[in-house]
Amino acid sequence: MTRALDALAERVEGDPFFLAALLSVYANSEGLDNAALAGALGCRPEDLTGLRLCRAPRPEPEGFRADVARIAGHFGLDEGRLIGVIRRGQALQALAAAPAGTRGVLLAARDAESPGKEASPGDKP
Repeated sequence: MTRALDALAERVEGDPFFLAALLSVYANSEGLDNAALAGALGCRPEDLTGLRLCRAPRPEPEGFRADVARIAGHFGLDEGRLIGVIRRGQALQALAAAPAGTRGVLLAARDAESPGKEASPGDKP
């Protein structure tokens, strides 16, 4: 049965309904294999199949927080780590889906200073 679930989790990697899509995008961006992805999430590699088959968190803030809390609680994950992986996956999906002419703008926005970061003397405003 585990093989069947593993195959199903692999098949749904391209389906945005499932957490598998976000985990796949994140892992690919970081060059992570299953063991390294499990390490990034703070779970056992054998938990990845179940995680991948979870529904992706709802987009509205209340639903997102509730869904992440439920997933984290079920698998014993740190919510902050899970949120970081999910948000990175979402950002990468949005970047991939953006029209070709806007990708540079999105990349520039990503590279902009984050709040609280002190500017270096050589930084341009």
